Amino acid sequence: MLKKYVLVLGSKPDSTLPNIKVEKIYTANGAAEKAQRYLDRFPETSFTAVVGGREFEVVEEVKKRVIKSMPDTLLSRSGPINFQRYDFTKKTNYQFFTFKQALLFQSQFFKLNVLDIFIKEFYYEEKFFNKIYHVLKKVKHGTLGGVSTGFFSILHALKFYPECDIIISGIGMSFGGHFYDTKNYKYNNRSKVDRALIVNLKKKYKDRLYTLDAELVKVANIKQWDGNSFNL
Repeated sequence: MLKKYVLVLGSKPDSTLPNIKVEKIYTANGAAEKAQRYLDRFPETSFTAVVGGREFEVVEEVKKRVIKSMPDTLLSRSGPINFQRYDFTKKTNYQFFTFKQALLFQSQFFKLNVLDIFIKEFYYEEKFFNKIYHVLKKVKHGTLGGVSTGFFSILHALKFYPECDIIISGIGMSFGGHFYDTKNYKYNNRSKVDRALIVNLKKKYKDRLYTLDAELVKVANIKQWDGNSFNL
């Protein structure tokens, strides 16, 4: 039987796209603008832009790129946004997860469930007391976010397209992975949490992941996509 795929796009510079028709595209935050290059070749593909709620509303580069991309669905993975105030087309559907819903959703993918997310959040900071303060603050305010938006998009694809393997492009889980902001502290620190969490991704999910990024192959121990691709 012919394999089916979903494509997940992140913001890492100099990434390439698979030259095949996929069932669905997900993009993370500002990577939404990359979707158009793929849709130029395969225009009938469904497209969901995944954003962090606060990041979308505060970071102008993210907001601009996502709105301009005109996705079929806008999904906020960390709380609601005031969707009606933005100039999306009428066809754009809007969905969101609360922080609690997102935490419970993520937990099903990891070997230790929610405990994995709690433990790996300590990787966000380097110094011991900073680690403790950071995690306690997140727990107190109910904002324990877990994975990055790119990783969240991968998990969403795994859950809602169980018949598909997932092709990842532009997500390296390394420093400097956002073309619109390569030096941001929170992006780089969140990538450390991602790298720690993907090690404990359940095998049945990890076996469905492919990447066009050689670095992610090593970091996450997932398969290299060896099909045809084209440059952005």
